Amino acid sequence: MELFSIAARTFSPREAEEYKRMVSEANQVLHNKYKSLAISCTVHEDMMLWSCREDDPRFFKEHHLQQVYAAAAKTVAHYILQEKEQRLIEKILADDFDFPDPEEKEQILKHCRMSLEKSSEGGSWSRRYDMLVRGIKQCLSERPLLHVDGFLTFRAAAYIKELKEVVEYAVDEFLMDRQYEEFVSILKYFVYFQQPQVPIAHVIHKGGQDLLVLDGDLRPLEYRHDEGVVVERLDQQDLQMEDTVVTTLISVSPAKIVIHTREPHMTVVRTLMQIFDERVEICRYCPDCHAYFRETGKI
Repeated sequence: MELFSIAARTFSPREAEEYKRMVSEANQVLHNKYKSLAISCTVHEDMMLWSCREDDPRFFKEHHLQQVYAAAAKTVAHYILQEKEQRLIEKILADDFDFPDPEEKEQILKHCRMSLEKSSEGGSWSRRYDMLVRGIKQCLSERPLLHVDGFLTFRAAAYIKELKEVVEYAVDEFLMDRQYEEFVSILKYFVYFQQPQVPIAHVIHKGGQDLLVLDGDLRPLEYRHDEGVVVERLDQQDLQMEDTVVTTLISVSPAKIVIHTREPHMTVVRTLMQIFDERVEICRYCPDCHAYFRETGKI
């Protein structure tokens, strides 16, 4: 009696070899456990057929069939995640969104890959793996013939839905990043032509997003409310800490901005450097910032 036949279309010689390796490992495990199984893996052009038969009636009396299905399902699920998932993501992006620029498309796909990789936080890989294993076992229990691409098209709705959510999230992140970068460019252009109003301002970067803006006498710098359209637009943004600092600095327009930081690589510091460009000077240690960093243990 045929226990299962699983057909998989591969798209490259490398993928075919990888799938054969996975199937070979699964076959070895099954043979070690069930000696009487007749297992084969045949290749016709780009189609691979993995088949398993058992003619010993004792096998069915001892209820081993579900364990065989589980082994096959785990192998196919792993194959889908490793070899087919990236193409599924690319197809979803192409079908549901319009990003003709290859660089933009690659940025979005890169974010998707980071979210989907096995080491990502949140257990997404394990959840998708378990989801696929359950679905494949269910299909094999109903009918022992499975076509992997057909399964993904017609029987893996929950899995595809999760992939679509990953793509949608990546697109949202990309659009927000692009919008922010465009606005930073506008701010940089505005600052370039802005006349200085105060000689110096100090920005104390106390770590993370924690920033403190001081005037030349190291007193808190007051935000001015009359600096026109750019500051007004900043006021209307969903502000993060660095946006509030940028608003304050633009409103007073210092000729020189000293950023006191122990972490010049942080995004918040790089953003200020990008906007205010030649006006910025980085200070890693001086008597003025010593007291602030001593409070945070960063001296």
